[in-house]
Amino acid sequence: MVNETGLLFPTLLFFSNSFGGFVHNDTPEVRADPDNVVCYGIFDCFPITPPWTSVRRPIALYPEEPSKIDVRFAVFNGGNRTYPKFLNIDDPDTAHTTGINPDGTIYFVTHGFLESGKTKWIQRLLNLLLDKDPRSTVIVIDWGKGSNPPYNQACANIRLVGAITAHIIHMIHEELGMKNLDKVHMIGHSLGAHLSGYTGNTLQTNFGLRLGRITGLDPAELAFTETDELVRLDPSDAKFVDVIHSDATPFVPKIGLGLYEPIGHVDFYPNGGFNQPGCRRDFWKQPNTRFVSEMFQFFSCSHSRAYLYFIESITNPVSTVACSSYDKYNAGECFDCNIANPTAGASCIEFGLSSIVGYNLLVGQGIINPQQYQPIQLFFKTGPSEPYLTENFKITVRISNTPESVAHGAEIGKIFLYIHGPGGVKSEKIFFNEQSMLFEPGHNYSSVIAGYSSGHPKSMTIGWEYDTNLLNPLTWRILTAPRVFIEHLQVQSLTEHVQAKMCPTYNQPVTTNELSQVSEAKCKHKLRPMV
Repeated sequence: MVNETGLLFPTLLFFSNSFGGFVHNDTPEVRADPDNVVCYGIFDCFPITPPWTSVRRPIALYPEEPSKIDVRFAVFNGGNRTYPKFLNIDDPDTAHTTGINPDGTIYFVTHGFLESGKTKWIQRLLNLLLDKDPRSTVIVIDWGKGSNPPYNQACANIRLVGAITAHIIHMIHEELGMKNLDKVHMIGHSLGAHLSGYTGNTLQTNFGLRLGRITGLDPAELAFTETDELVRLDPSDAKFVDVIHSDATPFVPKIGLGLYEPIGHVDFYPNGGFNQPGCRRDFWKQPNTRFVSEMFQFFSCSHSRAYLYFIESITNPVSTVACSSYDKYNAGECFDCNIANPTAGASCIEFGLSSIVGYNLLVGQGIINPQQYQPIQLFFKTGPSEPYLTENFKITVRISNTPESVAHGAEIGKIFLYIHGPGGVKSEKIFFNEQSMLFEPGHNYSSVIAGYSSGHPKSMTIGWEYDTNLLNPLTWRILTAPRVFIEHLQVQSLTEHVQAKMCPTYNQPVTTNELSQVSEAKCKHKLRPMV
């Protein structure tokens, strides 16, 4: 599978690096002298020798001066969400006068490349965090003046911003008499994820303090994949590191906007970690007046889904399950939370803001040993639009082996569903299999679906899309109409731990011209709830 946004975006970055003046960046791009190390006072020195240069990082630059980056720390709380007060590293009194609550959670939120602290997703996130916990504090790290092209320079600048942030956190810790940093939670998108890692590393190295948590929202891939842990976010940067991968490419690295490799204590892969549903791929078909905006939306869509999913998780949590690969999850091979047998291994963890609760529960049960790091990869599917986080169901289709079905033979095509829930709610069209496949009489086929969030399904409408191929005789239907004989569907919920068996009218095929209704009432026997 090739990432559909990643192939072209690095090209754009190349041009932005090469033609910095076109995007109003006056910094000349030159190769820095590795023997002339740049130091910025209390923030330390920033060498560009290995591991800061490597095969994946052939060019490394020094951070720009602090005065040029001009990073700002805007403090918001339950009583002040509109006009923030700002922390000043040269004025420790600001730790007391900005309204920080040392007894509540302190969130540090930071943006990525080509953004600033005023971006809309950050405003939305801070408001939801404060809605959930009015006693908390949200501090926005705005390094927008250092996030401009060239990209290599922005990569260098986050090293300094990370160090400055560490000194700010240490100042808060000392001034407000905090015992530790267990309630300090950094949330960073793209380059901001690695910036958070630098903060965590500096706090440990310089002050002997360890962050409570870092959430990496699709950590940037370019210049960070297959690099040393010092260069990128890694599990040692905080007591708990959770990562959301939304724009990576599993088998073709180095071309997505986000990393695919697991780099946290838990790594979430919505929709496999790439090509998020609902991201438009036909931007070139739009009118010329919208071409540029549609193009950039196309490039950033999957990358931005990481923070959209995380934001939604605050009010709409969803369970996810551990699995060795997305293909196995998609085939329904990892659809068990091991509730009856918790010692069987890591299973389900709630996605997003509450993921630390599930992780700590597994640690408490002895299922996870935090002293022996082993990445936990969790998969789930989302809907194409808000609400993105919908319950996942495992659907198993049994193809009938009645004489009529056997005589008709196998069919190649797609099965699609409309799910009917309580109160007459009906889902959009959901494909059981997104690619055409062979369905044979007497066989079972399983798949995981999403896109429905209104309670347990009451019934379903099933359709069939026939796929013919002149080169494949199995798809030829000359004397008979394309059809598939379904004996029953089995629906399994991940969170409700129940199964339902739904059947069509006995021995009635599903054809390309007519939809079929399936329900529990049409089955002779219903499956009991799972124990």
